[in-house]
Amino acid sequence: MELLIVRGKRIDYDGSAIKSHWAYRNFGVLGNSIVIFRGRCNVKVEEMIDIEDLRQKKEIKSDDMVHYIIEVFEVPNVFLASVLQKLFIVKLCEVLEAYGIRTSRRGDDIYVNEKKLSISIATISPVSIKVHIGINVEAKGIPEEVSAIGLKELGIVDVDRFMEVSGKALVEEFLKAKKDSLKVRWAE
Repeated sequence: MELLIVRGKRIDYDGSAIKSHWAYRNFGVLGNSIVIFRGRCNVKVEEMIDIEDLRQKKEIKSDDMVHYIIEVFEVPNVFLASVLQKLFIVKLCEVLEAYGIRTSRRGDDIYVNEKKLSISIATISPVSIKVHIGINVEAKGIPEEVSAIGLKELGIVDVDRFMEVSGKALVEEFLKAKKDSLKVRWAE
């Protein structure tokens, strides 16, 4: 799995990066990948994947987030996409705990002190599994009804370093799972 961390350039997330081959079209990264970047979040209604959010007319936005766009070219399966999403959320919780931050996971979101730190969605395209995870850098520009927190409020001010550490941890977790899947045989 290739890891690309975009530094020195902000990229806003509007939901369109959840489409297949986004990393290849925009950065020339072909195959399984995690692209990490920083920017605003404002998901357009036409790009919303979660039907529950759409039905409730929820706003999904933040002024500053770290975004993880994950694409895995395996058999597109919504359940597998959801499981992979939750695996990555758990791994991010572990990374945050290594920073001394106590987290809790509710479904596919990360909370700290009962405040929401992340957003996330998993889906499939005709050729791949797609996951987006966004972590607030600062709790600004968040919808009023959401009690949120950001990395800076938690004492993580070197956001570029956090992007690197967390990205490497996610790639390592994925490669370990892939390796483990290759060393077992069919039960007969």
